[in-house]
Amino acid sequence: MKSDSDYIYWLERWSGWILIGFFTLIPVVRWAMLEPVAVRFGSFNSTLLTFGRLAGLVGFMLYAINLVLSIRRRWLENLFGGLNRVYIAHHLTGGLALVFLLFHPVFLAFRYIELQTLATIKDAASFLLPRAIHFDASYYEVQDAIAINNGIIAFLGMVVLLFITFFVKLPYRIWVFTHKFLGVAFVFAGLHTIMIVSDVYHDPFLKIYIIAWTIIGLAAYVYRSLLGNMFVRRLPYKVISCGVLPGNVVHVFLEPVHKGIDFKPGQFVFVRFLWSESDNITQEAHPFSIASSPNEPNSQLRLYMKALGDFTASLKNLKPGTIAEIEGAFGRFLPARYDNAPQIWIAGGIGITPFLSIARSFNQNKPQVDMFYSVQTRSELIDQEALADFLPKNYPQFKYHPFVSEEQNGFLTAEYINSEAGGVKGKEIFLCGPPPMMKSIRAQLKSMGVPNSKIHSEEFSMS
Repeated sequence: MKSDSDYIYWLERWSGWILIGFFTLIPVVRWAMLEPVAVRFGSFNSTLLTFGRLAGLVGFMLYAINLVLSIRRRWLENLFGGLNRVYIAHHLTGGLALVFLLFHPVFLAFRYIELQTLATIKDAASFLLPRAIHFDASYYEVQDAIAINNGIIAFLGMVVLLFITFFVKLPYRIWVFTHKFLGVAFVFAGLHTIMIVSDVYHDPFLKIYIIAWTIIGLAAYVYRSLLGNMFVRRLPYKVISCGVLPGNVVHVFLEPVHKGIDFKPGQFVFVRFLWSESDNITQEAHPFSIASSPNEPNSQLRLYMKALGDFTASLKNLKPGTIAEIEGAFGRFLPARYDNAPQIWIAGGIGITPFLSIARSFNQNKPQVDMFYSVQTRSELIDQEALADFLPKNYPQFKYHPFVSEEQNGFLTAEYINSEAGGVKGKEIFLCGPPPMMKSIRAQLKSMGVPNSKIHSEEFSMS
């Protein structure tokens, strides 16, 4: 029998996907009601026309939803169970939209090669080319030409941009710049869908629905990509100090210029450094987990940043006085939501950062917690004065288990965690670290009978 927590987990994980399916299927169901199935699939030509129009309709809806998923709002987190899962949905809907929109013109063009003659093959090829607009043509001929050209522009733009997204490794700031043009391609896609003579053009419900989603997608694009500096709430912070720790980890203290952000222990923020006397620090927004308590003096933020890419490697050049913009906080990695259940915290390397924030907010009302912290060498252990000294002495319900791989001659395993923590079943397990480690530990825990709903993790990687 499933518990209430299982149902809550299921809703948090799948409610966003249910809504994506619901909004995508509404126009499909309406479209299917407009003509009998026998007419839709009555011949080779009509079947290809049906598949082509259906692919275009579904592809457009996924394209619009994809833009909405990019706006980085907390209500989206609630629908998907975390911003990391919102971005997974964003990635998947973008890929599916590309597939459906690729098939849209292909199916329509293939109608011309039913007889497999040279003339029909030429017609199929010419169908995919832009239309010339003649001034002496009728209104409907001009409209049709403009609609088709809009579709070709949208199609080529989206194919190129999504090909870059999925198959070309670009520096992050260049990728962000190219991504902004997805909204431009969407505008042409919306104009094509509304103007082309089809079921959408003739049916009032479909037409209004597609116009509404064109406006929604365009509004999302303008909000995040064009006018983000105006609409997106970011608070200015100033770097107080910066240092490099063993393991190539940069430790940064920031304090608010005016008002600090509100956050819960375990959440993360997007940080963008605006100016610096240092070299090679670009103005890119990257996610970092907060390592400080919400009750830190002067609302200071404590961040640990592992040098994993060009941007994070450059942060060691930060100087006191550097101004940063902070957006957030985000994340559902919140052990406080499960106060009554015994917990196991598992951190690997820089994955300790959210747990440091949680640990700094520890009190006598917390449940039994076993904290496992895995690093390669002992020098890489961060904030030992809190984890190994202060917390165990002041809070008997907190037990600390450091795991140094070079001393243990191996990696941290679920079996080791199970033996040291007195069992893993019936406990809420929180996991943060390198993706291979999290994948391995999660698989081991599941093989020991721990349900997926009891294993909580949040992965975000933009180095």
